[in-house]
Amino acid sequence: MRMQTRSELHLCRCFAVALCALSTFSGRAQQPAPKLTFLDDGEVRIGMDLSLGGAVTFISSKDHPGNIINSADLGRQIQMSHYSGPWPFEVGDKKPSRAWAGLGWNPIQTGDCYNNPSAVIEHRNDGKQLYIKCVPMQWPLNNVPGDCVFETWTRLEGPVIHMRYRCTNQRSDKTAYRPCPQELPAVYTISKLSRLMSYTGSKPFTLDTLTQVTNDWRKPWPWTRFVATERWAALVDNEGWGLGVFKDDGGEFHGGIYGDERSDDPKHGSTAYIAPIHMENFDHNIVYEHHTDFVVGKLADIRKRFNDLATKTPFAWRFVRDRQHWTMRNATDQGFPMNGEWRIKFGANNARLESAVQCWRAESAPSVDLEIAYRGQAATARILWKRLDDDKFDTQKSLSLDLTSDGKFHEYHLNLASSLEYRDLIIGLAIEPVAQPRPGEEMAIRSIVLSAKSK
Repeated sequence: MRMQTRSELHLCRCFAVALCALSTFSGRAQQPAPKLTFLDDGEVRIGMDLSLGGAVTFISSKDHPGNIINSADLGRQIQMSHYSGPWPFEVGDKKPSRAWAGLGWNPIQTGDCYNNPSAVIEHRNDGKQLYIKCVPMQWPLNNVPGDCVFETWTRLEGPVIHMRYRCTNQRSDKTAYRPCPQELPAVYTISKLSRLMSYTGSKPFTLDTLTQVTNDWRKPWPWTRFVATERWAALVDNEGWGLGVFKDDGGEFHGGIYGDERSDDPKHGSTAYIAPIHMENFDHNIVYEHHTDFVVGKLADIRKRFNDLATKTPFAWRFVRDRQHWTMRNATDQGFPMNGEWRIKFGANNARLESAVQCWRAESAPSVDLEIAYRGQAATARILWKRLDDDKFDTQKSLSLDLTSDGKFHEYHLNLASSLEYRDLIIGLAIEPVAQPRPGEEMAIRSIVLSAKSK
């Protein structure tokens, strides 16, 4: 497991400080009376609270009728939560709560840390799909609506809950801030579901032994970061029953248990937590969409259903409208939307483009095809990768790629398997376009496609 970056560590310390402050925070408004709307297919029942931004505050199943979602405060539930700069984020003369100032810009679906709820502005429930549209609140500030709109679409399929999410940004601040971890979504359950289970090994989809992920909630960062190589994690009780969370295009998860007590009370201060995570450059005008699935049931059934849903073909990143969960370091781009290509301008230091944490066996994708246009001095790019057993980008795990510098798009094929370091379970790619800083030079990428064939 890699060490956290400075920004991630700062964010994590804020989580820890603020969690400890929840029970003593003063000056908060009273929570509004619940106003739930439900979907129920006989297997699972899910409820969204229209008085709290339409966040999920209720899930039960036919075999376990009790509610498993924690709502001790407005920072829990199952809800959308996004992050960007500046740090701290201030609006006029309103400054953030000191406990949360390090989070920066942080609209969340339920409400803010002062108990001011987010406002639902549209909702529909036809018994098959539940749609919610809300204006979120800035979590660290007192009664400041987010400068964005959140939408969710929910449908049921037996014990499976399918949820689609969209954040439409409308920020007047057009600064391109550094990439931040996004919770996709944040999931808080009752603390009775205290066992965090996942598959974190190097042989996904082979029924290899599962892992119980542990954490120490008293540490500066209360949660554990882990790579879920089958793209799911679950919070279950001592009998192995609970809630699973699946992100088909993901791999990085954060989670754990908070507090020493174990309770089935949805209002109890102790809680359990999971969040699929992507690092993202979150533009001022981004329309950010993603999909996450949930299963209520026994651990073996959770795993089987998610493994059946998982895409098994090699990853393909095509930059038609967005960055495909890739991020930039020491570079800028044209912003959202991509319009068929990702155009990057290099900064004063060596630029690096990084994929999200996404997992595949090296033998299933021995090569990669790239469509790149580059204009500038003659350049040799470097393609790097991380492995589960060596979770960092370095030149040892890399291959060079000579770029044509005429500004036109060219197709490049790289035999990744030609390197002895390209083996076992790969968990991400990166591109370093040039070996030396080339401020102001540009490249554009249309696609990066892993291939099951070596040409």
